[in-house]
Amino acid sequence: MQINYTTKAKHLTIHSRRLIERWKNEGKSNREIASLLGKAPQTIHNEIKRGTVLQCIGKGRFKAKNYCLLALTDQRSRHQIIRLIPNKIAESVNQALRLILRQHKILSNTADNGAEFNRLSDVFSKEHIYYAHPYASWERGTNENHNRLIRRWLPKGTKKTTSKEVAFIENWINNYPKKCLDYKSPRED
Repeated sequence: MQINYTTKAKHLTIHSRRLIERWKNEGKSNREIASLLGKAPQTIHNEIKRGTVLQCIGKGRFKAKNYCLLALTDQRSRHQIIRLIPNKIAESVNQALRLILRQHKILSNTADNGAEFNRLSDVFSKEHIYYAHPYASWERGTNENHNRLIRRWLPKGTKKTTSKEVAFIENWINNYPKKCLDYKSPRED
C-alpha cells in the first residue's frame, strides 16, 4: 500500500516543528514522524538536518568582509557607473542608488529579478522600474557585457576590493571603445 504525502515544498508550522523535536527525542524514526504528520520522510529529514551543528559551523566559516559591486549602465551613452556596496541586501542597493542619483540623472532602471532589487520602488517611481524576465540576460545585454569586462579585473570570489580599484575599472570601461558607438568610448561620445 502506497502512502500519499503532502507536497514536499509546503512549509512546516512551528507546532509541527516542536512535535518533530519531541518525537525525535523520544526515539521515533523519520518515517514514523512523517506518517504521524502526513509529510514526506525527506521533509522530516531536511527539518532535522537543518538545525544540526555542522550546518551552523559552515555558515560562519569566512570572516573576511566581501563587498559587492553595483553596476549601472546607461543604455544610450553606454556610460558605466560602478559602486562598492557592503552587502547584497535591498537596503544597501537603495542607499547606493540614492547617492548615485545625487550625482547622475537616471530616469529609469532595468534590473534583474534578484532579491536585492525588490525594493527599488523606494528610490524610483513604479512606472520607471523595469524587471528583466527570468533567465533572459539578453534583455540587459550591455550590462552583462560590462560585467564581463569587470570580471577581467575582479574575478568572482575576489576579496578585499577597494574603492580605488573600482574607480579604476569604471574609468577603464568608460574609456573602452565600443562597436555600437562606432568604436568610440562612452567618454568620447
